[in-house]
Amino acid sequence: MMKSVFLGGAMALALLGLSACGSVPAAPLNAAPTLTPEQRAGDASVQFSGVITAVGPATIASQPVDKGGTLIKSAYRYRHTAELVEDVVGFSITVPGVQAPKGAPGYYAGTFRSFSQRGVGEPSELWCFLPKVVGGKRDNICLLRSDTGVAAIAPTRMNPWLWTQFSPASGTFDYTHAPVFELRPVEIPAELQLEYRFAGWQGDKPRIAAFAGGREVQTTALSRQADGRFVLKTVAGVVSLSAAPGNPDQVVVVVAP
Repeated sequence: MMKSVFLGGAMALALLGLSACGSVPAAPLNAAPTLTPEQRAGDASVQFSGVITAVGPATIASQPVDKGGTLIKSAYRYRHTAELVEDVVGFSITVPGVQAPKGAPGYYAGTFRSFSQRGVGEPSELWCFLPKVVGGKRDNICLLRSDTGVAAIAPTRMNPWLWTQFSPASGTFDYTHAPVFELRPVEIPAELQLEYRFAGWQGDKPRIAAFAGGREVQTTALSRQADGRFVLKTVAGVVSLSAAPGNPDQVVVVVAP
């Protein structure tokens, strides 16, 4: 499922500048092929469904939920995983040396488009790897692939487990040489848990915070459906929310019909 989100024009402009100087290497011949639209496809109405799948039954709140409380949570797995077959080496002078060793496990984190004054960019896959699992220094590194021999390092201030959008924190990206990996089943050694928490009311709309790996991913407000319900669709199931009787600061969660 394609994510048309803001990346900022800095990456595209930087790559264009490097290309003009002839300094960008060609894509490696042994690079993994990009995923097909069918492989990326998910339910357009369900966030993250193109990236993850729920594992086991979801836990749904059985009592009214206060602000900050959990509405629904579930374990999950990534739909596409991989293993590096070569070291990922820095390309920018600010990131010298090996950034992710050969053998590091990784996962597909989404496909993004860049937006700038030059228009809409080509879709780019984001892949995240766990270097420390095989003796590297970084806990994680997420790389936005391009059709060249370099990849942009996604901002480390973001939650690496699930992504909705990002932009460079300083206006520029750091780069590595393109990651060379093979698609294969691998174990991701982390407690992969998707959780939705009640973040209070925005007027008459409930605000919902999505968490992955214990870190916030995004907070949004739900719009009321035509039948008057507030419906939250997740990879673990669909629930509806309403103000708790006698305590409008709380919400009640039920499985949506």
